[in-house]
Amino acid sequence: MIVGDTQQKLLSKLLEAKSGLTVDELAASLDITRSAVKQHLTGLERSGFVQHTSSRSGGRPRFLYTLTDSGIDLFPKRYSWFSRVMLESLRKTIGASRFGAYMYELGVDMSAQAIPRLVGKTRVERVVEIVKIMNEAGFAAQVTSPGAGEKLPRIECRNCVFHDLSKDYQEVCQFDLGFLSGLMGAPIDHQECMQRGGQICRFRFLPKA
Repeated sequence: MIVGDTQQKLLSKLLEAKSGLTVDELAASLDITRSAVKQHLTGLERSGFVQHTSSRSGGRPRFLYTLTDSGIDLFPKRYSWFSRVMLESLRKTIGASRFGAYMYELGVDMSAQAIPRLVGKTRVERVVEIVKIMNEAGFAAQVTSPGAGEKLPRIECRNCVFHDLSKDYQEVCQFDLGFLSGLMGAPIDHQECMQRGGQICRFRFLPKA
């Protein structure tokens, strides 16, 4: 759903009033009709950005509208800035040489959450499921054919969800390697990387030693 100017103003009013606002309060605040407010609220509620609760005041039902978590997420966040602060502090604390290893181990640790999705699958089926997991995170990944003499498919990604961070902290790529290696239980070769001038990120699973 594309949020228009009036809807954005309505959402901003609800952001300011965490306890919620009524249709009448929103109409007065925005200087538009009650019917217009109700129409906008219906669309925003259908899209999951707004919710309402009812209470009784003087025997009459009173509806209060508030933002959902999805509605709050429409407003700008500074996750990238905060992540940079954290990564810079971590690099200074443990040293640049250990930073990459830390990110790799962090990826391995995080892979444990998705391991149950791979139980009972063949190694090729695991690769397919791993791509699904990556796409759920926004990587725009796909399964590609194995190379000559290889048994397992490769993985190619058109989007890096850490792109801005990895410009200044290439060690962040080690998180991906640790995550994929942890899921497959095998070492991995990062054959092509967008931060190293590649058009895509390509990963190849290596045979177990």
